[in-house]
Amino acid sequence: MGAAEIIIALNEIATQIPGAPTVGTVGTLQVFPASRNIIPEEVTFTADLRDIDLERRHRYEKQLMDKIAAITQKHQLSYTISEDTNSEPRYCAEWIKDIIRDECKKMQLDAPELMSGPFHDAMALSYACDYGMIFVRCKDGISHNPLEYASYEDLALGAEVLYGTMLQVLGRDF
Repeated sequence: MGAAEIIIALNEIATQIPGAPTVGTVGTLQVFPASRNIIPEEVTFTADLRDIDLERRHRYEKQLMDKIAAITQKHQLSYTISEDTNSEPRYCAEWIKDIIRDECKKMQLDAPELMSGPFHDAMALSYACDYGMIFVRCKDGISHNPLEYASYEDLALGAEVLYGTMLQVLGRDF
């Protein structure tokens, strides 16, 4: 019950401002013993809290820690928290985004600017160089999932935007 309440609390915290780009995810959950008729002795899970607004993310992390303390006390549970990753938001280079916008405009594409929550190679590269990202439209907005599907036409458009962007980047005087 305690783990379930914490997972619900994470969702409530992450969604408290409608439209904010905050994401709260429990991606793994391990229950021991894993039996349908035995109350678990131990539950281990991951909690991933992301937001482009670092101040808001810190505030939400504090709210989550307070909820964990209250929920575990209510159920007389003990807990440990191990932080394996804590990354500040990384931002695409404005000059590269300008080029991508220019290429989209040339192709008469309606290309909204998106915030990317998942880790990408670009995050690691961002410490060494400028970067930008081009996303291709996926059916029903589903990505990072086995159901992800992009049409050949959309893939071709994405490749065309990338090609034009690369030509402009290579033609720049730095």
